[in-house]
This record gives sequence, structure tokens and C-alpha cells, in this order.
Amino acid sequence: MSMALGLPEHLARDALSHALGRAGQAAAFVCLAVATTTGIANSIQNGAPDGAIVAACMAAMAALLALVAWRPSISATIAYLVVGTGAVVYATAVVMASGVFPSANNAVLSLPLAALLLVGGAGTGTVLAILWAVLGYVLGQLATLTGCLITGTPWALNAVATFALAILLVVRTFDGLARRANARGETRLNHASRTTRELALRHESELRATARLHDTALVHLVAIAAAGSGEVDERIRAGIRQDFALIIGRNWASDHVIEEPASRRRLANALQTGANAGVEVRVSGDLDALALVSDEAADALDQAIAQCLVNIGRHAGTNVAELAIGAGGGEVTVAVLDEGIGFDVEAVPSDRIGLRTSIRWRIEQVGGTVRLWSTRGVGTTIVLTVPVVTE
Repeated sequence: MSMALGLPEHLARDALSHALGRAGQAAAFVCLAVATTTGIANSIQNGAPDGAIVAACMAAMAALLALVAWRPSISATIAYLVVGTGAVVYATAVVMASGVFPSANNAVLSLPLAALLLVGGAGTGTVLAILWAVLGYVLGQLATLTGCLITGTPWALNAVATFALAILLVVRTFDGLARRANARGETRLNHASRTTRELALRHESELRATARLHDTALVHLVAIAAAGSGEVDERIRAGIRQDFALIIGRNWASDHVIEEPASRRRLANALQTGANAGVEVRVSGDLDALALVSDEAADALDQAIAQCLVNIGRHAGTNVAELAIGAGGGEVTVAVLDEGIGFDVEAVPSDRIGLRTSIRWRIEQVGGTVRLWSTRGVGTTIVLTVPVVTE
């Protein structure tokens, strides 16, 4: 079924069963509301207390149904059915004693009868739902029979309640059969679920996220101009040297050896740059995903991530960054996240040199994409995506 796409089979089953139960309970509330209103109107019109008592019984059923909907349990469901059965007995006696209807097969009694079988009940799944509905239907019909015996009036099976039960059985049976058929493809569904979790890394980053990227070259020019005449501050010089190294290449970091798996060595430049910038880098996700891209794409990711970490150390107001790595849909995604001061994305021109040269150009040269988000006071996220190697 389409509702189950992307969900593990057991989650899809529980979610759909819960939704069907909620829909039935909503219909039951409507039936009880109409029955309560009818009882009150009858009491006002005829000046008899019976109508008000019937309305109170219907309201009590509605209260217990609300308890079942809020916190489903066997005890709450049984309490609803017991109170509902008693309420239907009394309502049947009042309605049939009035002489308005020839038998219990009438529209007024069909309201609480339908509400009884639409209880939903505790637990999920087709079998439990059908059992609760059948139990509610049987109790309701027995209740009308008892009321008719008390008043000595003709009894008949309530057609509306019977039709409601038939519809519920058809829907629940079809749902159960369809989900059983889906369960046969559990292996394929598990694979889809795994892929979904991997892709959720990128989606979560996009939803959390925010991204900030400054045009490093222009930032340095502004800093030099603001410093006025005289010797340039050593911190500005160090930043310029580091940014030039990122644009030209990463030979400046070639003497640093990381004794780790090849997938992590592909981040050697970025991790070293983060350390040099005073940023603690936390790596999470599937590091082996880096082995799925070409050497050229890996170098582009490495250099682009390095530039992101430099920006975090220099501008974000935080010394902690996270690299979240995942794969799925023929792509490898790296999200660079920080919880810094953030900035107004709309206020930053889209053609900034740092974004265009140091990050976006490198990633787009290997067929990838770059997406940025930022929120003041929340932090920054940049999502880098490159295609995997196809054989």
C-alpha cells in the first residue's frame, strides 16, 4: 500500500491500524453527539425526564470513548462496552415505550449501536479490531433485545448497525490482506528503509539547518582596509595564507600522516584544517561512504569541507563542528554543521568569491551540488553532495 512506502512493515501496520481505529472513533463520537442532542430535544419537547436520562447515558458513553481514544487499554474498552450496553438497554426501553417505532430497527437506536461497534479498542492489527467490533455489535443487539423484552415490544436486527459492521469488516479485512502481501516483500522493504535512513541524514541536515559561507577573499580585503595604514596584523596574514593554501591546493598539509582507514584519510586535509583553525570536529555517519566516490570528488569534498571549517573557526563564534556523512540514491552527502551565531542568508550576495571558488566551484566541477542555510542564534549548515562512482 502506498502509505507504507519508506516505512518498516511493522511501523506501517501499526500506523495504518491506528489511523483506521481513530477514524472509527471519530464516527462513534458523531453518533453519540447526535443521540445526546436527540435525547435533550425530546426531554424539552415532552417535558419528561426520560429523554434527559438517555442523553446523560450517551454522554457517559462519549466520556468513556474519549478515555479509550486517549489511553487505549483493555480495561477502558471493556468499561465502555459495559456502560454502553446498559445505556442501550435503557434507551431501547424508552424509545420503544413511546410507541413511535414499530421495532428496534429504527434510526434512533442505530446511533448508540453504531458507536458500540466502532469502539476501536486496545491493541493494533486487523484481528483485534474485528474482535472488538464484533463484540460491540453483539452486545448492542443483545441490549436492544433486552429492552424490547422489558417493554414487551417487537425486536428486530438493526439494519444500520449491521451495515456499519459489514463495512468495517470489509475495510479491516482488505487492509489486513494487503499488508500481509506487503510483508512478503520484507527484504526489499528493509533495504528501502535502510536507504531512507541514509537519505534522512541529508534531509535532517536541511531541516535543522542553516548555512553560512563568507567570501573569504573579500573578508580579508575589508579587514585590511579597516586596519588602516601600517603593518598588517599577523592574524590577518595567517588567515590569508590559509585561504590561499585552500584555493591553490593541499600540499601544505601533505606532511601530516593519519594512520586511519582509507575512508577517513580522504578527510585528512579537512580534519587537519579544522584542528589548525581551533575547531573540534566530530565525525558521524557512514565514513565508508567516502569510498564510493572518485578520487577527484573526494579531493573536492576534502578541500570544500576544509574551507567550511575555516569559516566556522573564524566567523561562527563556536569551536565545535560536526561532519555528518551518509550515502543513498546514488549520492554521497556530507553535512557540515555548527551551532554558532548564524547570519541572514538573504543578506549575502550569491556571487561571493569564497562560495563560488573555494566551495561551490570545486563541488560542481565533480558533478555535485552545494546547499546552504543559516539562522541567527541557531547555527550554520552547508550540505555538500557528490555522485558515487558508477561502474
